[in-house]
Amino acid sequence: MKVLIINGIMNLGGAEVMLMEIFRHRPNDVEMYFLLNERPIDKGIRGVFDDEIEARGGKIFHIGSQGSLGPSKYIKEMQRIISEIKPDIVHTNLNAKNGFISFAVRKAGVRNIISHCHADIKFRGSFVSRMLNEIEVLVQKFLISHYCNAFWGCSEEANRRLYWPWVRTKSVVVNNAIDTEKYFMIDKRAVKVLRASYNLPEKCIVLGNVGRIVRHKGIAFIPEVMFELKKHNVDSAFVIVGRPDEQDYIDEMMIKAKRFGVAHRIIMLGERNDIPVVMSTFDVFVGPALREGFGIVAVEAQAAGVPCVLYQGFPKLVDMQLGITRFHKDFNAEIWAKDILELVKSQIHDKELVASTIKQRGFDSTMNAEIVYKMYNFMCTR
Repeated sequence: MKVLIINGIMNLGGAEVMLMEIFRHRPNDVEMYFLLNERPIDKGIRGVFDDEIEARGGKIFHIGSQGSLGPSKYIKEMQRIISEIKPDIVHTNLNAKNGFISFAVRKAGVRNIISHCHADIKFRGSFVSRMLNEIEVLVQKFLISHYCNAFWGCSEEANRRLYWPWVRTKSVVVNNAIDTEKYFMIDKRAVKVLRASYNLPEKCIVLGNVGRIVRHKGIAFIPEVMFELKKHNVDSAFVIVGRPDEQDYIDEMMIKAKRFGVAHRIIMLGERNDIPVVMSTFDVFVGPALREGFGIVAVEAQAAGVPCVLYQGFPKLVDMQLGITRFHKDFNAEIWAKDILELVKSQIHDKELVASTIKQRGFDSTMNAEIVYKMYNFMCTR
């Protein structure tokens, strides 16, 4: 069986982490290819996972984005690549772009096409721009309903956003999942070394966040929370892991951090591929994102036994019911600080309990991959 995964650059996003877990668990009789849609600013940039994909026998192809190539050239380029690969299944993961992609893939002669939505799609900007984006989503939904024959999403919310009601009756929720073994077998020495590299006082509370640094992730709120902690004579630091996609937003956050007197406690690690170790250096994971399709990072934090304080942009589904996750309806820094102080001593060190709970709730990557490959096989044999 040949499976072609269509995605953007393979960096540390929730969709990418989930796709890599599927790739790592593929059976011997499955060949997997990655077709990565590149924006002009991404051209020539290798993703965090590219080396691993190639080392494990996967093949990477590149195609310009729909916007940069235009419809006609995009379809021709898609046809050229698909004629070379000859996939049995195309699994496209670009949310509201899945419609036009599925149209291009069907034009190239592929019968089995999966639309996979990884986000509860929301738009910002002016009224006019939001309306234009909503019109595009309507067109994409129409194309998806006509050219795809499998409809997946990371949550019911994501499925509701991208699929018509009559399509949702056939849709499936595929949980974003993690490799619980990586958190069960964490190198404690590596955690100690990384934590020491932050060069912080012993009693300093380490708040952490993992993900692309963009405005809707909301991390510029955290310096205000740190200021509230200072009022309680509590020293804190904020460790940020992820690709800095919006430098102007980072600048805004640092200006705010200077105003609150905590800029010296902002630590930016960039992108890393040792997330279980990084998560284990946090005392509390903070997630102020305005929206998350699923928010796999919150599950990863809990897998490391780390408490989570989250804005309601995270779906409630990410709560593994371990008693260490709290959600907020607003951005009241005083209340966030209060929750952090209450949860900071609630880390769970019983890794067996954590792993078994995550597996029971259906978020283990091995079990998840088995389900995905069963659905792949069903599509190819029906």
